[in-house]
Amino acid sequence: MQTTQPPTQPEQTPPPEAQARQELFANGFLAGLAAGILATGIMLLLNIEFHGVSLPEEMGSWITQLMPAPLFAFLHQLIGDDAKHVLVAIVVVGQCAVFGLAGGLFNQASVHSSIAHPRPDGKNTTMRWSAGLLLALLLWLFSGLLLLPLFGSGLFGTNTTSGLSGSMWSMGVVGLVYGLLYVLLRNLFSVREQVARETLGAQAARERSRQTRRDVLRSGGLVLGVGVMGYLAWRFISNGLGSAGTNVAQITQNFKRKIVPPPTPNYGTLQPAQNLSPELTSNDQFYTVSKNLVSDPTVDARGWHMEVKGQVRTPYTLNYDEILQVPTKQQYESLMCISNEVGGPYMGNALWEGFPLSTLLERARVKEGATKVVLHAADDYSDSIHLSKALEPTTLVAVRMNGQTLPQQHGFPARLLVPGIYGMKHVKWITGIEIVNYDFQGYWQNRGWDDAAPVRMTARIDTPLTGATITAGQTNYIAGVAFSGNKGISQVDVSLDGGANWQRATLKKPFSQITWVLWELSWAPKAGQYSVVARAIDLEGNVQDPAIASPAPAGSSGYHAISITVR
Repeated sequence: MQTTQPPTQPEQTPPPEAQARQELFANGFLAGLAAGILATGIMLLLNIEFHGVSLPEEMGSWITQLMPAPLFAFLHQLIGDDAKHVLVAIVVVGQCAVFGLAGGLFNQASVHSSIAHPRPDGKNTTMRWSAGLLLALLLWLFSGLLLLPLFGSGLFGTNTTSGLSGSMWSMGVVGLVYGLLYVLLRNLFSVREQVARETLGAQAARERSRQTRRDVLRSGGLVLGVGVMGYLAWRFISNGLGSAGTNVAQITQNFKRKIVPPPTPNYGTLQPAQNLSPELTSNDQFYTVSKNLVSDPTVDARGWHMEVKGQVRTPYTLNYDEILQVPTKQQYESLMCISNEVGGPYMGNALWEGFPLSTLLERARVKEGATKVVLHAADDYSDSIHLSKALEPTTLVAVRMNGQTLPQQHGFPARLLVPGIYGMKHVKWITGIEIVNYDFQGYWQNRGWDDAAPVRMTARIDTPLTGATITAGQTNYIAGVAFSGNKGISQVDVSLDGGANWQRATLKKPFSQITWVLWELSWAPKAGQYSVVARAIDLEGNVQDPAIASPAPAGSSGYHAISITVR
């Protein structure tokens, strides 16, 4: 029996007007995207070299403010040291996409307006250069009146380190670069498409142009997606290999929170061990962490000053020459970042030189009822410490580090040192000291992090490296550092069986009670697999907390563990 096939439906094609609008948007989008990439690069360059405003910086800061502390800590753990650079990259990609969107919409809106030159045959238009100036003005107003206030940076960046004038001129330069380059590229794409129409015919030219645009966008998206996923997978795998499993129940079964009386430190001479941290961290190796996503401030001492104000009877201001006249003292002190994972790298020890913060407060004559001291920084960062902590003799305003003028990346011209508290309280690039009578909450506290922020005791294994294979029967050394903030270290214990049994390590006598301690255990192992764990006890007899906690919101806890193969 003969059957009849249903008639084939002709391919639906958009009407000519819709096709024209799609092509206008696509061409404008690609021109805007290309111009936006260059404009964004210039924006970042102006921010780094000339203190212009950076929209990625302001948006990234706004995103971190909205992000709960546990999520921030999780992403930091997953991505690692490059977390803020990844955030910047995401924001930059988003900004370039917005530039592309603006270009597409502007091309659609302007094609029948006075800012485009119509061709005699009506088939195409060439955009006037004045259109680029108009587009630059629109984006300048959009950023200054909407985006920056939305990010908490004020109208035209009045609340940023760039200030009103710095933000206005830098956004103007970026807008002009974008607008003029956009017109150039848009006209180039338009002319090329017109030539293709005349050579290949309208339908073939349209299809080739559409396919070219799809290929560009698909290839770019594929490369970006594969790169991001590959990087995250590598970080996840490397994090997984970077620590050994420990039996937390076994460790906590006989756990004593405090030993009375505290152990007497087992000081001795340590043998040189490969990968053991030096007792003093050089300035270039000392960790740096800041809120800034793109660049930290570069402060010129000639124009810098530090204002002491607030709940004081005698407010005053000091310039750099004047603070160098204040009598100083030297102090060995270790710092640790609150976002440091157990066994993480964000610790360092240095010889600092500065003067007690109390010296400045005494001169200012603090009023009764004052409760906190707020530190303001050149990058708009702020944090506070309690007045009682500010008056301790070891709370310093530092001007030198390891015998050198304080480096820019570590807070030049002056930074705070507050022993016993995590590094976010050690404010860098100080521009103001304000005494207040209320519970001031700083930059990170408004994002969910702990305000008191006492350092949680930790012991880190530096050597051997996790996953290492060593030779059976030979003497090896398990070594690392231990730190408790301002309570010193009296003992470090090492377990070779995941926490079931402990051996006491030898300690190198530290420079002071507020520095880390180097420790070491000699070991001639038999063949086998080992889970090595370390824990510390401070000079008051407090034992390191074995309970596992992530850095957010009050610092990490748990025992550092590594896996070793002996053959």
